[in-house]
Amino acid sequence: MLLLKSSFPTFIVKISLSLLPLLFISSFVRAQVKTGIYKVEHHTDSAFINTYFRPYAQQNTNPDLNISTFYNYQYKPLLDSAIGVRYVVVINKNDPNNKEYYPIQMVWLNQHSPDNFHITYSDSLVRRYVGMELYIGKQRNYWNPARPFFNNGFIWNQAFDNYSSADSYRYQLSDSNFYSDKNLFILKSKKFELVSDSVKVDSGTYYSYPLGDFGYRTAKKYLSYKQAFSTFKLKAAKAYQSFLYFPVDVKFYNGATGSDQFKQLYAGDFIAVTKETDEWYEGEHISIDGQVTPGRIYIDDLWIGKRKLQTINGLQLRIKYSSYPEDQSFPDASVPILGIKIYKNNKLIQVIKEPGLVNDTTQIIHPVDVNFDGYPDLQIYSHSGGAGPNYGNNYYLYNPKTKHFDYHQKLSDLSQPAIDVKSKTISAAWRNGAGNWGSEKYKWINHKLRLVEYYEIRYLDEDQISETHDKMIKGKMRKRTRVVREEELRQPF
Repeated sequence: MLLLKSSFPTFIVKISLSLLPLLFISSFVRAQVKTGIYKVEHHTDSAFINTYFRPYAQQNTNPDLNISTFYNYQYKPLLDSAIGVRYVVVINKNDPNNKEYYPIQMVWLNQHSPDNFHITYSDSLVRRYVGMELYIGKQRNYWNPARPFFNNGFIWNQAFDNYSSADSYRYQLSDSNFYSDKNLFILKSKKFELVSDSVKVDSGTYYSYPLGDFGYRTAKKYLSYKQAFSTFKLKAAKAYQSFLYFPVDVKFYNGATGSDQFKQLYAGDFIAVTKETDEWYEGEHISIDGQVTPGRIYIDDLWIGKRKLQTINGLQLRIKYSSYPEDQSFPDASVPILGIKIYKNNKLIQVIKEPGLVNDTTQIIHPVDVNFDGYPDLQIYSHSGGAGPNYGNNYYLYNPKTKHFDYHQKLSDLSQPAIDVKSKTISAAWRNGAGNWGSEKYKWINHKLRLVEYYEIRYLDEDQISETHDKMIKGKMRKRTRVVREEELRQPF
């Protein structure tokens, strides 16, 4: 264990003190974490650590008291050294419209599995590497971990979450536990352990907390803390787009285009994708020692499951779906669709990857003219509402110009959607517990899906209900809210 004292900095490392001027640069211009491969280091300059990352300080602010506080810091690796992580692969998924934070996706190239991990999907998946998602503050220097929704098949290390959880001894929101420069970033735990809290008064030493409650007016307080941090130095900047996990053994073609030369990769491994086409995933395989091999994977090699053929409007849809439900604890649960290949006259014209779930193998895809333009669109089941309603579908609308089906986000976000061809409207309904529910009605106006009517009720108590009814009249939404009894409710649609 590395022991550092704030009053007598010991220089253990390797990060130049030239970084110190950067400490005072506004967080608005701080460099974001780059996409690439990083080397993990557990040692750094104590002066840098203790200057930039303000330590926990509980100074007595009473001017009548003369109390001095001295700190002693013990540091340990943030990434568990027992699992043998030397390199991590990082993808920055910044959304310019999000002003608060940006997510980074991180895969640890660990040699061994951590003791504390969480399996998020089927137990049949082989898991080799830890996958984490971190939220990095844009306005403040903080980081928080999250469950990795970017891909299944990776290990979620639950122990890592403890470093940002609430505790008696932790940073406040205004304090820093993250730092980034153009070629490195540092994560330091928000949570840390108080090793000892000793107070020296006159010639005696007492253990007490808080000090002021015991009536001492002059004293010296000695605090020892143990914190975790790790430095990540950029080894190579990359243009990775996503991580692709392998649920099965695959051939990784690493020769020239058209060559049959390949390297065998095994279930549980992954590549970092740089380009995706209808037929191939192109990217790089990174070994645990940071070595990179470029290549490509044929999409069909990953689509291992059952097949289903459907014909819609003269198009042949070849559907591949998994043999296993997403959650094996429910054998009758829906299974994921791996992909759809769409052919016209035996010529491949489009590939749709992971478009939804199968809950009826008789008819997986439902053709419906959802935008009322005369062309059938694709309706695919996406999720269940659990014990209640709020189920949903994914919608792919046919584009007669490109002759492709385009995913429609707004339609796919609707809960309990219903298509009314006669009135050319789309309705949705939702429920938020027993005392709050509502419905919505949409129309296509100038080729855009617009809300034209909204209804909601909310129970205030046993006798009073808040009823809201908004309706578009002459192009403008007219809003009305009233408090009524249950027998006075008037649901408009």
